[in-house]
Amino acid sequence: MTEKPKFMMQTYIRCTQDALWDALRDADAFQHYDFLEQRAKREGDNVTYMMPDGTVTLHARDLEVVPKTKLVTSFEPTWAPDDPPSRITYEIAVEGDFCCLTVLHEDLTNDPSDGTGDGWVRSIAGLKTWLETGKPAHFGGAYLMEQM
Repeated sequence: MTEKPKFMMQTYIRCTQDALWDALRDADAFQHYDFLEQRAKREGDNVTYMMPDGTVTLHARDLEVVPKTKLVTSFEPTWAPDDPPSRITYEIAVEGDFCCLTVLHEDLTNDPSDGTGDGWVRSIAGLKTWLETGKPAHFGGAYLMEQM
């Protein structure tokens, strides 16, 4: 059996473990760092992501939650409704004044170079910037939307 594509990245963020965990779990925080300026709505273990105009882009479901350390979610994009859900794992490790965030996106149906990797780099850069500066950061979203 052929292994499905996956994407992994790590970054260090100067923040507390609580702040990083809250940013990943609090639906209201998402709008401050998503590169497309999306917002999110959480209902229990389910999260729906929407563009500023209300168009739903993604559904996610919590699969595993280890508070402040590990979050595993499904990734169910509305732009590919026939694709099976993929899986995202966020792991947080505290190292002094920093948190090491590891993101692993598995079971992809496409190669990460087809846009998945770029989206993650932009989103995680926004998350890092927002947590370190307190200022919303949306890396390239407006530009990307103009190109669509």
